[in-house]
Amino acid sequence: MASDIAVLLPLHEEARVRERCAALIVVMLSIVVATPARAQTRPSQPPTPSEDRPVVEARTTEREHFQIKVGPSYDEGDFGTSQKTRTFFFPFTLRYLGEQWDLGVTTSFVRLDASGNVVIVDGQPQATRGAGAAREVNSGFGDMILKGRYYLVDDPGPTSWVPSLAPFLKLKLPTADEHKGLGTGEVDWGFGVEWDKSFGPFFVYGDVSYTFMGDPPGQNFHDRPGASIGAGYRMTPAITVSALLDWRRAIARGNDPLELNGMVTFKVSRTVSVTPNVFVGLTNGSPDWGAGIELSWKFGRW
Repeated sequence: MASDIAVLLPLHEEARVRERCAALIVVMLSIVVATPARAQTRPSQPPTPSEDRPVVEARTTEREHFQIKVGPSYDEGDFGTSQKTRTFFFPFTLRYLGEQWDLGVTTSFVRLDASGNVVIVDGQPQATRGAGAAREVNSGFGDMILKGRYYLVDDPGPTSWVPSLAPFLKLKLPTADEHKGLGTGEVDWGFGVEWDKSFGPFFVYGDVSYTFMGDPPGQNFHDRPGASIGAGYRMTPAITVSALLDWRRAIARGNDPLELNGMVTFKVSRTVSVTPNVFVGLTNGSPDWGAGIELSWKFGRW
């Protein structure tokens, strides 16, 4: 029925939607690219400190300015119901690493095995207020996410309590098929700040954010404040372990998602790292458990 209605939409309405999406892209790029430059597991999680951000001492040396990340993951859970949801998520990110800012674009492939009232938001299944329909297995491309960060404050060092601060803007373009539950079909955007602080080999990090959710027809999604806090230890120059507690407001009903994530980063070379990760859901708003692996490659000194 929904697909029949979509077909009957006037062409000028479709053109208007495309124009709005294009305008949002232009605004996002303008904000980030206009930022002044100087000599620098899922989508909702902040990166481990120094994973993307150039250290102060290295800003005067030649380095890579592009980064590719791929991070296949699997999760499952029943969200407090009698039906289990299983999700395979394969994101691909291309990021430009500037001296004082970065800009990334993420697309993904999603496979969702769930009832009809489950939708993918930020790479994870979320229950909506809609009545549960028959169980389906759907797959396809996910939403496209643009994210830009500005490195506002640098960590002065272990003798200071001042953390590094990186405000960010994020824009989600609805490229996923909402009729399959692979996305909401609406534009979302948000802002926040990532922070981290090192004390020798130990570090703490996290983020705070707020996302304005678009409302699909018949739905009234909550906007999503969120926060995370984590800690880690650099065991060797090539191995880092960390844990992260991540919270987001539920978009429609039930418990807020709350998860505990564990990660180990292996620095294979100066430009390549591999990060296996696992998580457990601490509320019925999250999958029961999940696991994945992220591969990062930096390249291009132009």
